Amino acid sequence: MKPLKKILAFSMFAALWAACKPVPVSHWFPVTPQEHYERELLKAKLEKTKAGQTWFRMSTEVLSDSLITIAPYQERIFLGDSLPAQAFRLTVPEGRRLVITPNRADSAALLFMELYKIKRNGKPQRLEYLKENGADITYENGDQDTLLLKLQTGLNQQVSVAISLLTEPTLGFPVAGHSMSSVISFWGADRDAGARSHEGIDIRARRGTPAIAARNGFVTQVGTNNLGGKVVFISSTDVPYSLYYAHLDSQLVSIGQHVTLGDTLGLVGNTGNAITTAPHLHFGIYARGSGALNPFPFIDDRKEKIPGLPETSKWLGDTVTIKKKANLYIAPQFKRENLVRALPENTPVRIVGETAKGYRVQLSDGTKGYIPTVPFQAHQPKAIGLSKAD
Repeated sequence: MKPLKKILAFSMFAALWAACKPVPVSHWFPVTPQEHYERELLKAKLEKTKAGQTWFRMSTEVLSDSLITIAPYQERIFLGDSLPAQAFRLTVPEGRRLVITPNRADSAALLFMELYKIKRNGKPQRLEYLKENGADITYENGDQDTLLLKLQTGLNQQVSVAISLLTEPTLGFPVAGHSMSSVISFWGADRDAGARSHEGIDIRARRGTPAIAARNGFVTQVGTNNLGGKVVFISSTDVPYSLYYAHLDSQLVSIGQHVTLGDTLGLVGNTGNAITTAPHLHFGIYARGSGALNPFPFIDDRKEKIPGLPETSKWLGDTVTIKKKANLYIAPQFKRENLVRALPENTPVRIVGETAKGYRVQLSDGTKGYIPTVPFQAHQPKAIGLSKAD
């Protein structure tokens, strides 16, 4: 009798499961603002409407978008009607932290922003998202992943949003009271008449100036060698790097000691092979298992310059016809290696984004890309195109 009960119980469970609409686990246990919103749409059965089907479909499709860019960068993006979501891929230089800031025009429309990494199998994995009432997304890309930023508005809503992509150093400056203007020798400079190259940077400072921890970590070595003189190594606790401080006049830490950002490790001097030079700090970075890295981007705290955006054009979100031929690119950096194809004169394009030097467009076949600034004319309804109503 017990086996029969088990079979009946299993049959009832299977029937109930088949009757339910299968949805991703994230809709049962939502985490991000967009997942909470999606759950409400599903509760209201709005995924069965034409607009709802488009909204859910585009939310998934844009995760395969191939448009790319490089920070620092800025773009104004249109979201709405048949294009409720857009995305682009980007990479962040090693040693930099990405800061993504949305700035939208006054609008009550919702804005969801999620950051993904593209895994080796090509599938996206969410890393971070814009919190409710959050100002930005900050992400430190230590693994040099290809990232994808997705933006989406609410169902039957419309918004234009300017996205700013800036980077900042992942390390603090290693000499107290100094900045990049004190760097006097750079990565790769010749040493010993060209017999070797400089595996770090030199920072000028008066003797006795504190050399400070550029990141939280612990001291792994305190010693002396012929080249570096008095040296200190610290190993970061949250990234796979070791930081090297050389030519110190004195060391003020011991092996195994935990240090936090800004703690004094030693005092600047000119020990080792720097005895004939003015006091300075040699600062190096070593990635565990792969050798020396250029420290410059890790500590460069100078404000990045980013091209300003033009005023919002009347064409944003609309379909227009280009008055002369133009090249379509996969990136807003209009270089030969980014060229997709040439567009003939009178090609209809939908303007779905604006940059400092051109536009993000969508063609009638769904292809997306960037074109340089060109003259437009109003799109004629009889021509094949992509209007807001499509």
